[in-house]
Amino acid sequence: MNMAVEIEENMISLEEVISIFLRRKNYIIYSFIAIFLVAVLLAIFLPPTYRSSATILIEEQEIPKDLVRSTVTSYAEQQIQVINQRIMTQKNIMELVEKYNLYTEDELKRKYKTEISREFRDQVILDTVSADVRDPLSGRPGTATIAFTLSFDHKSPKKAQSVANELVSLYLNENLRSRTEKTVNASAFLKSEAEGLADLLEGQESALATFKQENEGALPELYQYNQTMLDRVEAELSGNKLQLSGLEQRKSDSLSRLAQLSPYSATVLPTGERALGDQDRLKALESEYRRKSSVYSDTHPDVERLAREISTLKEHLGEVTDLEDKKRMLKTERDVLSGFKQQYRNDHPEVLRQSRIVEQLETDIANAAPGSMTEVKANNPSYVLLESRIFSIDTEIQYLEDKNRELLEKSALYEGYILRGPLIEQQYKVLRRDYANAGAKYQEIKAKQLSAELAQNLEQGRKGDRFTLIQPPVLPERPVSPNRMLILIVGLFFAGMVGVGLGFIVELLDAGIRGEAKIAALLGASPLVTIPYIYIDSELKTVNTKKYVAIVIFIAAIFMAFAGIHFFYKPLDVLWFLVMRKYGLALD
Repeated sequence: MNMAVEIEENMISLEEVISIFLRRKNYIIYSFIAIFLVAVLLAIFLPPTYRSSATILIEEQEIPKDLVRSTVTSYAEQQIQVINQRIMTQKNIMELVEKYNLYTEDELKRKYKTEISREFRDQVILDTVSADVRDPLSGRPGTATIAFTLSFDHKSPKKAQSVANELVSLYLNENLRSRTEKTVNASAFLKSEAEGLADLLEGQESALATFKQENEGALPELYQYNQTMLDRVEAELSGNKLQLSGLEQRKSDSLSRLAQLSPYSATVLPTGERALGDQDRLKALESEYRRKSSVYSDTHPDVERLAREISTLKEHLGEVTDLEDKKRMLKTERDVLSGFKQQYRNDHPEVLRQSRIVEQLETDIANAAPGSMTEVKANNPSYVLLESRIFSIDTEIQYLEDKNRELLEKSALYEGYILRGPLIEQQYKVLRRDYANAGAKYQEIKAKQLSAELAQNLEQGRKGDRFTLIQPPVLPERPVSPNRMLILIVGLFFAGMVGVGLGFIVELLDAGIRGEAKIAALLGASPLVTIPYIYIDSELKTVNTKKYVAIVIFIAAIFMAFAGIHFFYKPLDVLWFLVMRKYGLALD
């Protein structure tokens, strides 16, 4: 309850506010007029700034992106900012300043280039135009930049338009140059990478070919073939061994039969008796001579007779001797000696006699000079047939032996291939994997190179994303700044606030006591009588004069406000018509 009373006592009534305003009206009115006049002067004398703007549309590529994709994948807003940074360099700005005389000689001498560049960048306004779109691939809504406006502010409308035109040309040319350069660089880079990968691929192909050549036959893909060939060779070797065994048996049988035959046919006498030929008789005499000489001495009549007959036959035959027959005879006599040794002791006469026969044959064979023997052709048909059969068997045996040697070499070769297979397979897989990776990378880079070349043709033909000027800069007719009406409104509001605030501050700083309430609060009792301020005639005249001045100033301020609206915002007749039309009071 006490707090409510205290708040009610501290509150200022409307009468007190009016009394304060009347007491401090000079501070309020004069400060208001001073500040408002400053705002009016600013609105009138601030130099105008004209803005020339151009609208540039960001068009998508004409050819569908599913068919040809551009290598320039940055967002439109990013491209615009990159181009802006490339153009707004100090060098380009100073060229434009000198070309269009944007600063006087004194200003150029007085200001630094960095300061001029900063002011120029502040005069360039770049605004993007966005629209709500839906991504055709994901279907999600988003915002895309579809255009941007490029403006330039200057005191001269003509220069504003000229510089804006120049900036538009720079932006369009830089966009085309930048996109073309990116596609060319991308195509050149991919071409260089493709050539490097082609060299690498060629080197790996050579290494793979050399590896195949060095390990021919032992490659992993030939393992099954090598195993099959090895099995086939082993099977053929087994068959050949069986054939060789049969042929050896046939040859042994034929040789046994051949040993029992005489190579020469017996001579048939006119009496019908069969007589031995000279060769057979010589062999028979030599055999008998060896037996007789082993028993008797050389002077024995039978030994001498046999010697004379042998000598006579040799003279007649011209020392013709069959070495093979002697060898066969030696083998036969040795077999006989072996049989005697099994039956008798070594000092038995039969053993001694047979030993001398074997020694004699060995001596004859050893003394026979190579090439001194003259071959005597056999004329016994059975013997010749067996010889031919044995020769055929020997030929077949030789062929099979040669074939077996060849098969053994093949078997060793295929076994070597199979044994080397695991180590070669590991190295071969590494080479194949490297070759496959290089080939896949080459195909990938080659495909990207072709896409980059298509994108390069797309950009050079101006079929890709591009900047299109849809609204060129025009000569501005009205300035964009300063906003004189806004200056007047803000000045009016600020002047009122300052005037009222100054009046209340002066009132607060005043230590005087005014009003019944303050006296009652100070003394604790209300005054008995309140006497108002009594004006004398001179004071009344001064008060009236001030009233008239205030009314004139107020009317002048109203006229100045209407004049500012008329000249700096809109003509009053147009504004009046718009207001009437808004509220439906205007006649069509």
